[in-house]
Amino acid sequence: MKLCSDCGQQLSLGTEKFCPNCGQDLMKGGARGGEAMLETEENRRGINISGTEGDVMGVGFSGNSNIIGKNIVVGSGTINVNQQELAKIQDPEYARALKDFSENINQQLKGRQIPEEQVKSINTSLEELAKEVQDVKPGREEHIDYPKQVNIESKTVSVVQKILNVLPEAAETAATFTPLAPFSKLIGKGVTQIVDVFCKYFDQQSTSKLLKKLHN
Repeated sequence: MKLCSDCGQQLSLGTEKFCPNCGQDLMKGGARGGEAMLETEENRRGINISGTEGDVMGVGFSGNSNIIGKNIVVGSGTINVNQQELAKIQDPEYARALKDFSENINQQLKGRQIPEEQVKSINTSLEELAKEVQDVKPGREEHIDYPKQVNIESKTVSVVQKILNVLPEAAETAATFTPLAPFSKLIGKGVTQIVDVFCKYFDQQSTSKLLKKLHN
């Protein structure tokens, strides 16, 4: 089984061009285990270039989660939470919520070109939120202490901010954030409330400022 050399993600096919977890270019030695590099005849000959738009350094790509220049074409698995982190969450409701939410976002962004840095930032925020709820036991939400609640709220706000930055129309569609509804039990307010505050104070986009508005 080949692994991504950057994040350790298992490569189920062994022929992936890019890591489905972090976007690492596997054609440039980004895979380990078995062959040191995934090399195809197409790679040795060079890629045929035709008909691509956007911020491009290489063109003619197709498929999911391809890196095109400074952008990533969003496909299945582009926005995701590391499976290892999801497996550590004690309450499956929160693991399922994060998985459903990332799949929902991928579907809405499918085919769009998003800056690679923004994709990585969203995935980092989702992973941080997953880590924050790993020790929450089923049915024990009311027993978490206040600092823990604030941390979870802060991570949730960060996720909402970053999604709205790349998908501003999501603010008009409550269904976009519906999968995160279980988190309202942990932070004491609905995720849609966070979205409303973000939209109202869109010019004050730091997490700390938004948190203050939420508690006013």
